Amino acid sequence: MTGPFPGGRRAAVSLTYDDCLACHRLAVAPALSARDMLGTFYCTANAGDLHDNVESWRAVAESGHEIGNHTCFHPCRRQEGRDWPDRAYDLNTYSRKRIVDEVHLADRVLRLVDGCERRSYAATCGQTSVGPLGAEESFVDDLRRFATVVRSGRGGIQPLRRPDFVLGSHGADGKDAATTIAAIEPLLDAGGWLLITMHGVGKGTHGLFVDEAEHTAILDWIAERSDRIWAGTVSGVAERLAALPA
Repeated sequence: MTGPFPGGRRAAVSLTYDDCLACHRLAVAPALSARDMLGTFYCTANAGDLHDNVESWRAVAESGHEIGNHTCFHPCRRQEGRDWPDRAYDLNTYSRKRIVDEVHLADRVLRLVDGCERRSYAATCGQTSVGPLGAEESFVDDLRRFATVVRSGRGGIQPLRRPDFVLGSHGADGKDAATTIAAIEPLLDAGGWLLITMHGVGKGTHGLFVDEAEHTAILDWIAERSDRIWAGTVSGVAERLAALPA
């Protein structure tokens, strides 16, 4: 059966990279492009590397990769006994209006870089609610104004149907290539879409990272099966699935 992805493929994978790191524009994006693969890079709007290298990040977008929304300041829920995030960016103290305003501002900043009107959103720390525990308020519905889809938390394969608005992903940080490949392999027979989440690529690039050799092995494995798997951006894959009949 012909699939909804380019070339009639029935399987898609989206390789996503968080936090707007120098290695993403200098090494990861070129490695993807060299294999005719596209990735999604989730950038915080206050990221130093974004502001210091706007033209370089613009070139990433012009190569077909997606710059996704990852808020302005990467707020997360601060846990007792931990000193991160800064108390100013603790989702326990955020209001719904504050997080929505922050996502909106991030969207406008990123639009200055790539000119895109809509992009996907990656929930910081996978969290999509604000306010104290026990009285949380979800802001998922507010994200529909800005986001094509939302990546939040862990999850498996999205079937070949109109996509869910909130999608889980396979976390590849700290894992070997074989583990991530094993998560992708079911797509070859069943079809569908899987998101892969990574932060740094190579030791020293981030506290969470995929070893550089393991990352290369993942890319090569996908590239060798490019006749069956499309490596597309999150928004690009979502758009293809959204076009399917109900």
